Amino acid sequence: MIIEWSENMKKEFKIFLFVALIIWILLCIVLVLIRIEARRSLPHYHSQSDDGTFSTAFIRESHKSMKKQNYMISPYSVEIALSMLREGSAGDTLKEIEAVAPKRKIKTLSVKNRVNVSNALFVKDIYKQDVRDTYYSLMDEEYNADVIYDSFESPDKINRWVKNETNGMIDKVVDSVSSDFVMALANAVAMEEDWMIPFECERTKSTPFTKVDGKTMNVSMMYNNYEDTVSYYQGDGVEGVILPYQSYYRNTGEKIDDGEQLEFIGLMPDDIDQYIENFDLDEVKNISKNSRMAGSNLEISVGLPRFEYDYSFGKFKETLGNMGIQSVFGAGADLSNMLDNHDAYVNDAVHKTYVKVNETGTKAAAVTYFGVKDTAMPMEEKEYVSVIFNKPFVFMIKDTKSNEILFFGVVYQPEKWNENHSCK
Repeated sequence: MIIEWSENMKKEFKIFLFVALIIWILLCIVLVLIRIEARRSLPHYHSQSDDGTFSTAFIRESHKSMKKQNYMISPYSVEIALSMLREGSAGDTLKEIEAVAPKRKIKTLSVKNRVNVSNALFVKDIYKQDVRDTYYSLMDEEYNADVIYDSFESPDKINRWVKNETNGMIDKVVDSVSSDFVMALANAVAMEEDWMIPFECERTKSTPFTKVDGKTMNVSMMYNNYEDTVSYYQGDGVEGVILPYQSYYRNTGEKIDDGEQLEFIGLMPDDIDQYIENFDLDEVKNISKNSRMAGSNLEISVGLPRFEYDYSFGKFKETLGNMGIQSVFGAGADLSNMLDNHDAYVNDAVHKTYVKVNETGTKAAAVTYFGVKDTAMPMEEKEYVSVIFNKPFVFMIKDTKSNEILFFGVVYQPEKWNENHSCK
């Protein structure tokens, strides 16, 4: 049967096709907008790759909860502890941790007598057989973790381990252990490094330091001039210096070129909050790539205030939650790759640090602790650059090769000037 199309029918069909096309285009636009909005609603960190961007993401999120006071965190320590936790997770809990801290090979930075990285698994005696053998094996083979069994009626053994592994810089991580304690994971990082070129103690003098509120205080400012080894960095609204720590040598005197080399980076942004808000791995790489080392045409003068403080991250759990790690802290946690026959969740999340910077070098330590609870129970003209850290500044300590950030902090108030100061 052949249907003859009248002019009206042809016109109506064209109108129908046009309307259908418009509806299809609008539907596509709506679907795209829904997808974009859905992506926006997810935490920013869920798009991370496994290249180590957790460190800078953790730095950005942590700073949001900080008041204008001295603080320091260890992204390196937190990532290792999260990695240990991830190994025992499954289901949605595993997906959340992997989205924030993807599995990757985290470089081991332990250097005998200088840098120490330690892991531990604390297991309550009665749960010894409930921890999966596969998890014990992973902790041993991939993390070289100490496994400590105890009744854990008190936190003494936990705190003793922390104090020992941080060389006494952090003496405890928990005040008490609940009756429904099952196990805990911990990472400790400690370093004691000497400057490659130390500051001369007799040059340390009282120098005004402008605090964030505009008021000034006299601080113990260390001074030095450099014609080599130290580098100067200037970026968009920020300048700073890179101070290397000593190189490592074998007993024969041979330099260990393939060993770790740590460096201290001091940065003075025009706006600390804005700088950290935009801080990412590209900026870390830019600092190394675009810094200028002191040499024949550049001499660098540095004034760095002494500072020493410890810090306990009060909103550690909240920060991880804001980044997307949430279910592990509640009854919906899935730690089935860690424990058999137990519904458990992480009830304690603690992150503590300590730092001391003086004329001879740097001492710093961090500990990250996750406690698990059973839910079944309650030749040109020489240029001269002078960088004086006389206002709040950012600092980090990182490995030069892998860019692993061991420590990151902000100094709002350094050590007050004391005429009887000692360089020790």
